[in-house]
Amino acid sequence: MSDWQQWVVIILLLLCFGRIGWGVYVFFRRAKKKGNPCDSCVTGCDLKQLMDKKKEKCRTSRKETKKKCCG
Repeated sequence: MSDWQQWVVIILLLLCFGRIGWGVYVFFRRAKKKGNPCDSCVTGCDLKQLMDKKKEKCRTSRKETKKKCCG
């Protein structure tokens, strides 16, 4: 009786490992195709992009103020 239960557990574990492996494969395939792994991220990368835009905006506005006051 426990023999068939062991087979069921083994099959379920194989299916779980297969699903996890498929998810990892799809993630890296998307990252390789787009060139940026952050494109497929839900959060984190968007925050980094917003911070980069904010830093760039601050840099350009700081440069303009220096030119105005010194020129």
